[in-house]
Amino acid sequence: MTAENTPLTPEQSHALFDILTHRETYTEIEDFKVPGAIKKYGPPFQDDYGPSQSPTLQTLLSKFVTKLPGLRDVSPEFWKTRVADLIEELSQAELSESYDKGVLGIRKTLATAISALIEYPARACLGGVPRDAKIDTKRKYDSKNPDDVTEGWQVALQAMVYGDLLDELFDKAAETDDLSKHDTVVQAMHEFVVVK
Repeated sequence: MTAENTPLTPEQSHALFDILTHRETYTEIEDFKVPGAIKKYGPPFQDDYGPSQSPTLQTLLSKFVTKLPGLRDVSPEFWKTRVADLIEELSQAELSESYDKGVLGIRKTLATAISALIEYPARACLGGVPRDAKIDTKRKYDSKNPDDVTEGWQVALQAMVYGDLLDELFDKAAETDDLSKHDTVVQAMHEFVVVK
């Protein structure tokens, strides 16, 4: 076989998927700096638009965010006017985009931070999460131990997709905003998201 038609190894395929997901997520978020971008988004901001200009974000929003308690029952006008208008105002805001005095501008910093948070659920949604039968959400995870943080993230991901961790997370968040009151697997997951 020549180099041109050598298939990718599983590790190379995984790395390529990560790179492409990161780039697409960042690009879709960055595109909102252009006024009027929200008008090309699709549901729930427009009823019949056609293919979304932000397919990754639109998929996450329609599959997950609009189904969350408190958001699943809002009127369509909430999305079409209030949220769409807020996004439009942010796109028109005079946020610095350049490198000011050797530091990233506000717009680039926000786009980078938001894409870092969103790319993980995007990867899970687009690529799936292989089921691992040996998850243990009740084990104690040390959020200061990098191995526990990584394992906690994997376990939390499994428990959110195949278990009821997401419901437990919302129930506990309704009781308290103190992260230390959550299970240690949630604390490890939080640490993973913050560090990544």
